[in-house]
Amino acid sequence: VLDQSGLGLPDRDDYFRDDARTLGLRKAYEAYRVRFAQLSSGDAGAPMIDAVFALEAGLARASMTRVERRDPNVVYNLHTVESLTKLAPGFNWAAYFAAIGVSRAAEINVAAPNFAQQVAHTAADAPLAVWRAYLRQHVLDAAAQALPSGYANAHFDYRSRAIRGIEEQPPRAEQVITRITGNFGSEPLAEGLGQLYVARAFSPQAKARAVAMVEHIKLAMRARIERLDWMSAPTKMRAIDKLDAMALKIGFPDHWKAYDGLTIERDDYAGSWLRANAWEFRQRLADLNRPVDRARWFTSPHLVNAFAGGLNEIVFPAAILQPPFFNAQADDAVNFGGIGAVIGHEITHHFDDRGRQFNEVGNLSEWWSADDAMRYKQRAARVAQQYSGYAPLAEHKINGEQTLGENISDLGGVHIAFDGLQRALAQRPVDRLDGYTPEQRFFLSFATIWRSKYRAEALIDQLRTGNHSPSRYRVLGPLANVPAFARAFNCPADAPMMRSPGEQISIW
Repeated sequence: VLDQSGLGLPDRDDYFRDDARTLGLRKAYEAYRVRFAQLSSGDAGAPMIDAVFALEAGLARASMTRVERRDPNVVYNLHTVESLTKLAPGFNWAAYFAAIGVSRAAEINVAAPNFAQQVAHTAADAPLAVWRAYLRQHVLDAAAQALPSGYANAHFDYRSRAIRGIEEQPPRAEQVITRITGNFGSEPLAEGLGQLYVARAFSPQAKARAVAMVEHIKLAMRARIERLDWMSAPTKMRAIDKLDAMALKIGFPDHWKAYDGLTIERDDYAGSWLRANAWEFRQRLADLNRPVDRARWFTSPHLVNAFAGGLNEIVFPAAILQPPFFNAQADDAVNFGGIGAVIGHEITHHFDDRGRQFNEVGNLSEWWSADDAMRYKQRAARVAQQYSGYAPLAEHKINGEQTLGENISDLGGVHIAFDGLQRALAQRPVDRLDGYTPEQRFFLSFATIWRSKYRAEALIDQLRTGNHSPSRYRVLGPLANVPAFARAFNCPADAPMMRSPGEQISIW
């Protein structure tokens, strides 16, 4: 995949907005770049600061917005090296791909054609000295946390303090674990760390109970599809085929990653990091001509997260099977409201506004009738409109289009997890515990998993760049549309938290 990247500000629009928050970020980014230039090349790097920013601004202008990139058809544009050269002349694409080991015959998904054209245009026009300064800046930014303290502290001041409002660096050990893991548990050494975690902290009993919950929830989803009054029978059959084919990955992979050929030296942190990334890149290149390994994990078991993978799979690492999401000693209501809602969320992702466009093996394919697709889009537009009405901060609203897939999945997840609980209760009836009915405990557990505190800077950053709504609205948004919640707590018809029956929306 050839995709857009290479910007130092959090969002492409940050290069053009003129509000106080953005102007402050740009000032902090300039100070960050100046500090890197001083550390790496003394005063010699300072004259390039403005030219590098202008280069980035050109790339930003050619970049798609986050909403535009949510359409999978827009980011799927197959090319050969020859056709890419015609699309974006001015850059020697053949030499580039040959240098990194990609065959001229390979198919390349040019996910952002305008960006590729801008890169080629800039390659021809920008002086070599500017490109060197730009590349030096981004290599140092990527490596800063493995470099001496001057680089690491500058990185923290910009990436954590300025952007997210974090005031104090975490202990070095935590920083190293975060560095090994990465945002999605996909860094080169993450799985090795995950293997250690599983040996210490994951039990077969937790996996067995979670697998049983998945089966209840998939059966609940199947029943909901069958009952849909807006979808035709042929499309329902295809949706059920996709659900039945959905693969489950839970806990940890069947086979652990082997690190043959990788050298890690205890006294060479930066060098080990560089070698690990080079090693991983070679592994990825070697995969180009191999069949897809559907058993491989793309995340690590020690990550507290869950995923709807691109191969029509749902993935639940071992570390999410712990409180508050899951507790082997808790009753079904608590677990279905916690990890059950997450399971439902990931299943629904394969049927959200993006996921619904992929078939049962994960290929982009139009399997919907035109009328069913139109009715789906109408319902999705109502979800986007609802969430766009929420303003977590004055003058900062949720972008209902940018967060649409996550909001659809939150809403669908709580619906099908609740139905899954009813299936479980039919087998193992439970009355009140601690004064609460199973239904009440389900919704209390659901709210508990999203308890959060935000710094204002972090909240604004999430609203501008995130795919998820802030945690508070991951509770308020779905439950306002769930009649079972109102019944569980005997909410009056005019309860502020609830929407009227005419306003409530349910897709799945």
